[in-house]
Amino acid sequence: MTDLATGPASTAGPALLDTAGDGVDRRLSDLLATRASGTPACYLADHGAARAACDARADPVLYTAHRDILPPARALGAEWFADLCAYRSDELPGGELNRSIGHWNTSAQLEVFEVLSGRVLMITAWHESSGTPVLNWQACGPGDLVAVPFGAWHQTSVLDGPAVVFNIYTDLPGTEQQHTSRHAAQHAEIKYRSSAPVEITAIRAEAGFTLTGSRRGQDHWGRGVQAVEPVWLREAVGPGGLVALYTSASADLMARLVDAARAHLPQAQPQPTGDRP
Repeated sequence: MTDLATGPASTAGPALLDTAGDGVDRRLSDLLATRASGTPACYLADHGAARAACDARADPVLYTAHRDILPPARALGAEWFADLCAYRSDELPGGELNRSIGHWNTSAQLEVFEVLSGRVLMITAWHESSGTPVLNWQACGPGDLVAVPFGAWHQTSVLDGPAVVFNIYTDLPGTEQQHTSRHAAQHAEIKYRSSAPVEITAIRAEAGFTLTGSRRGQDHWGRGVQAVEPVWLREAVGPGGLVALYTSASADLMARLVDAARAHLPQAQPQPTGDRP
């Protein structure tokens, strides 16, 4: 973990938020949205408690999403985009950690996160080319980095808030996909509701948190494996952190990140269709 007092993340978050607009508030009711099939768009540890809270007109803001917190950049013949999410510290009804909605990335999407403040839990899931399910979790503090495997599902949960998380993403050329990550980012029904969610999430526990899920979700994905920040990712991003890398718009630095990601990140099976756990 980068030192909170002296690391680049200690100043990057406040600086970005000082210049950010209002952003888009995501509320508890957003986690209760349904897909076109009528099934839930995301898995909740206690769906009944969340529904009861909303029915009682308790619909708190969970986080504020600042899309395009920095202007788009062009490098290596591709458009790159930068977002920032500011998470509240309150837990969800039923003891679930405050969280993002969670969604599947496209098969060509390279997405990297850096925690700027607070502590979060990054949960990722995907199927290897053999069909084997993989569930990982990584506890992250200020300055920590996470790279999402190509085509994987991911969710951010708040361990200690408020928390601010910055991310960059692009679509690498040469990979077939149904839609671009940019198109998904601009259409919530595609990003959050086009594929069945992973039925795993995190709740508060004495040890800080524990993963939980539906019975079929736990049977399918297992207990999960702790992940750590890979050395290759830190070397590719560089000592200045993700914000500095993005604002540099250096073709050489971006190429280093892309080459490292292609060499080390898993390539998941195409995202699932139908009702999957």
